[in-house]
Amino acid sequence: AITVFSAAAEPLPDHKAKDLTTSCSFKASPAETGTNSFRMMTDEKVKTCFVLGRKDSWLEIRSAEGIRGVSVMLMKKGMSDDSYDLQVEDEAEGWKTIAQSRYLSNWHELDAPAYHLRLLPTGGDRLRIAEIRLFGEGEKPDEIQDWQDTDKADLMLLACHPDDEVLWFAGLMPVYVDRGYKVQLVMMTPMDGERQMELLQCAWHCGMRYYPYFIGLKDVNGQKDLERQYRLWQGKEKVHSLVTECFRKFRPEVVVTHGENGEYGHSAHKATADSAKVCLKYAADNRMFPESAEKYGVWQIKKLYLHEYDKDRVTMNWNRPLDSFGGKTGFDIAGEAFLYHLSQRVIGRYQFKPVGDHDNTAFGLYYTNVGKDTGLNDFMENIR
Repeated sequence: AITVFSAAAEPLPDHKAKDLTTSCSFKASPAETGTNSFRMMTDEKVKTCFVLGRKDSWLEIRSAEGIRGVSVMLMKKGMSDDSYDLQVEDEAEGWKTIAQSRYLSNWHELDAPAYHLRLLPTGGDRLRIAEIRLFGEGEKPDEIQDWQDTDKADLMLLACHPDDEVLWFAGLMPVYVDRGYKVQLVMMTPMDGERQMELLQCAWHCGMRYYPYFIGLKDVNGQKDLERQYRLWQGKEKVHSLVTECFRKFRPEVVVTHGENGEYGHSAHKATADSAKVCLKYAADNRMFPESAEKYGVWQIKKLYLHEYDKDRVTMNWNRPLDSFGGKTGFDIAGEAFLYHLSQRVIGRYQFKPVGDHDNTAFGLYYTNVGKDTGLNDFMENIR
């Protein structure tokens, strides 16, 4: 079945690319149904998705105007392989692959205008397309994610759940991105679902351009009991192996993470902080988890900060204007970014507050091998 959305796309000012999505037609195998509709991937809601089957499935896209850019956001389910090929119809060669997926949110800039494209799942699992947008000639709109990878971070934020990265760390991401540092966001949970999509939108709004890394633990709550949390996460050895590998993979100079008491006592936050403290040592020791040591080498982190740690305190200024965010402050950007966590806002349990009940400007230096801080209130002090 073919569905055509008849609304004409409006040109954007200056040289921003024109959004062609609503004027494109879509065809799929298997065909769309009332409960699996193309509109589910064009409704600007990451919780809905159009699903392609495991075998012999594809999505075709036709446009009267030349497509020059394709944005695809995918919803992960469990350990699904979310790979796909983006193909263009070639009169001589048939379908020709021009790009492949790398992340859960992908941007494909085409070398030449395309009028007939196909998305072909290659991972053997169902492909859940949360959002697809097609663009014509021009510059990619700012809100469209175009992620990169890094193997060397200056600063790593190790957070537990999507929304923690702004609730408890506030302006860390926008402030240090604005200062030109390579900031890597690492999430302990979740392993799949809508909250990963919300996290990507939040991080992108905060200026992050290095793809967030999902360690992939299940979002389960040990009810304030640290040891129970480790058991729910299948044991300390597994968790420490994953965190150690993460430190070796990204080689951060500085790591910032949750407080030892897990802010309001959340056991998963506690386990995140505990793992950072333990794996700080493990990452530098080639006898610990030798598989990741062989793959990435060992790594010595220079500084570790814990939220609300009561020794060697630093108080971060998230309230200064940031040039790369048009003069908005870190608090401003964090507050805007939190709005992308719609699933948590619907629950109504949390809201972003500058400073807040668990002061998101208050941190302490748990470990350093480059000397004590001297009152500059800067995570990167003494880092050359």
